[in-house]
Amino acid sequence: MVQDRQNHELAGLEYTDDDDFGHDLLDMYRRRAGAYVIALKDTDEMIGIIELNKRGESEGLLATREIGFVVCKEYRQQGFAKEAIQLLRDYSFNELDLTELWASTEADNVAPQKLLESLEFKYMYEADQTLPYTGQHNLIKYYLLTK
Repeated sequence: MVQDRQNHELAGLEYTDDDDFGHDLLDMYRRRAGAYVIALKDTDEMIGIIELNKRGESEGLLATREIGFVVCKEYRQQGFAKEAIQLLRDYSFNELDLTELWASTEADNVAPQKLLESLEFKYMYEADQTLPYTGQHNLIKYYLLTK
């Protein structure tokens, strides 16, 4: 996943062509609280990553999280991201008792924007974001879903 430049360009996922660093990046995601694998039900093959990240530790942000997701290109537009987001949304609102879910996309990545809107996320604003490890800047659109 981290060796696919398109995942970097479309979703902001870190990119590397170095196998060792790629394994280190995926291991970092594996250890992170709130990071989950999107996998095929029949084979357990990993086809993506979905995350539920804290937005901060201040009182106003404790009941909010940000969803991030990426699906390997050969599995895109087949409903996997939609199902994963729906499951994480239901878990967030029903089990974690969160009140807000945020999601962001690259400004020119229309497919996930349409997906988020189909799941009733509302576009809120655009911002410049610096990626960790690379220092690259990307224009990001932010979407909000409330309970």
